[in-house]
Amino acid sequence: MVISSRTNSRVKRIRRLLSRKERDRTGLFLVEGFQLVEEAAETGADFVELILAPELLSAQSSRIIASIQARTNIPSLEVTPEVMKSISPKHGEQGIAAVARQRWERMEDIGLSDGTCWVALDRIELPGSLGTIIRVCDAVGAAGVILLGDSTDPYDPASVRASLGAIFSQRLVKASFEEFAAWKRQQGAFVVGASPGTARDYRAICYPSALVLAMGSERVGLSPEGKTVCDVMVRIPMVGRCESHHVAVATALVLYEIFNQRRAAKGETPC
Repeated sequence: MVISSRTNSRVKRIRRLLSRKERDRTGLFLVEGFQLVEEAAETGADFVELILAPELLSAQSSRIIASIQARTNIPSLEVTPEVMKSISPKHGEQGIAAVARQRWERMEDIGLSDGTCWVALDRIELPGSLGTIIRVCDAVGAAGVILLGDSTDPYDPASVRASLGAIFSQRLVKASFEEFAAWKRQQGAFVVGASPGTARDYRAICYPSALVLAMGSERVGLSPEGKTVCDVMVRIPMVGRCESHHVAVATALVLYEIFNQRRAAKGETPC
């Protein structure tokens, strides 16, 4: 049966996941579009439901969907293109979406070993920024992202899309500043913070093999609480009129410096 009503109870239940309140309540989130659904399946996402608009699916995509269903044994809901568009405003024309369970880890359950780099984000506000940072973390082989304080939701549709599927492979942790500080002491973690108000150039230090990179929010940067847990502060030099980089760009620059230092230490690149 193909559902054609946007007021259908199952459709309304799925559409409510566009709200953070509903995502927090249920622990579920929406995966939109063929690429993200396929990536979620390949990384072992815990699917709850597959939403399909048969009129929009090609023969090739239908075969791949059948393979996903065979691997994951996921139930499906078939809807019209109009209903799909109401569920997935950005990618409804692809004819596929899914509901999956969020994956979180506890601060006390993660470790810090040689070659490990976590990114701690201090009250980051924009889902698109967070998704982009998660994508960069995946690119450089970072361990995952620690969200400190009142940060935005990585399972917001905009964050999921910006991550280009990295949301399914990166580890995610929520913690208070007190929990993070206690974890730092227990692990003996070295924390590097970035701020335009400090003197040390981000390329002028040798990053340890195990560390946490702390980055602040888009508007105010690292908070006083965030700065207190840092062992060293670095800045990215700028000569233009802008006072700071976008947080996703700044995070990428420092992460790639860490990444390249490690490659050089292994002899993979010239020093």
